[in-house]
This record gives sequence, C-alpha cells and structure tokens, in this order.
Amino acid sequence: MGMAIGNSQQLPLYSQYMMNKFLLNPAIAGSDGYTSVNLTAREQWLGFSNAPRTHAISAQTRILKTSYISKSTSVRKKITRPSRSGRVGIGGYIFNDRNGIISRTGFQLTYAYHIDLTETTKGSRRLSFGLSANAFQFKLDDEGILPYDLDDEFLMNYDRVMFVPDANCGIYYNTKDYYAGFSAHNLFKSVLL
Repeated sequence: MGMAIGNSQQLPLYSQYMMNKFLLNPAIAGSDGYTSVNLTAREQWLGFSNAPRTHAISAQTRILKTSYISKSTSVRKKITRPSRSGRVGIGGYIFNDRNGIISRTGFQLTYAYHIDLTETTKGSRRLSFGLSANAFQFKLDDEGILPYDLDDEFLMNYDRVMFVPDANCGIYYNTKDYYAGFSAHNLFKSVLL
C-alpha cells in the first residue's frame, strides 16, 4: 500500500498582473516613482459554491525622493511630479485566497532598490532588486469536509490552522520601451501537507 501527497497552486493566482505587476515581482515596488494603491479581485466559476476567489489590496511607493520636477504644458499650466532620484521602493499587500475548503489569508512587506543605469533624452534604463517577507494563515474548513472514512487518520491528525512564513525575491529591468523581470516565490519551500 502506498500514499502520495500532491501540492499544487499554493500561491494565489492573479490574472490582472499587467495592471499590477507588483503582485508578481517585489523589485517593482516604487519603480515608476509614483505611489499606487490597487484593489484586485478574481472570482472564478460564479454560481458554484466554494468556487476559487482571490482578493488583494496592495500599495507601493518610492521613498527618499529629493526633488520634484515641474513641467509646463499647453493643457495645464504646470504639472509637478516626483523625480526618480529616490532609490528605495517599499510596498506591501494583504490578500485572501479561498479555493474550496482551503483558505489563505496573509500579508507581504517589500523592500526594493533601484539603480539608474543611464539617463538620456529618450528615457532612462533602470535595474531594480527586491526582497519580500510574507506570511499567511493556512486554514482547512472542517465544515466542508465530506470524508469517505470518518476515522481517516490524516483528517484526525492534521492541523486545521497553520501560520506559514516565507520570502520572495526579484529582479526588474525597464526602459521607456520595454521591461523584463524575474522573480522567485516560496523561497523557504514551506510544505503545507
């Protein structure tokens, strides 16, 4: 007799990552020089009970800015925006991910460092590095379990609620015309089952 345990999709799945790349790569925190706050919602299989749902709120900004840039335009008299002189980006998000009888609620705090490689009239090239510390509470809903065997050893001995710390890291390169990035999640390789 043998037993196998499979783990899949332990991380939340976001479909709006093009609107909020920060959810995928910690190096993006503060990379554009602005403060941004985003709400993200993903609800699948509407109408089905226990369908997968993911909700998140995130915020990111660049800190240690030293100056502001003012520009006159024909539409507005003057536009003021922060300069890209600050090299440190910070961010964070809170999420809730529910998939059937399993739910995860957690947070992430991020630090990013941005290096301007060149500054030209066509735009700048920037390389960014980011590191995130995160933690979540993993919960198994007892009410939704319909076991074949009520005396199943796994269900009797399994922790219904677990606190799981973790970390992510990333690299991000961007110019005016294109960007590329790499991120690694679940660095502590936390196994839930």
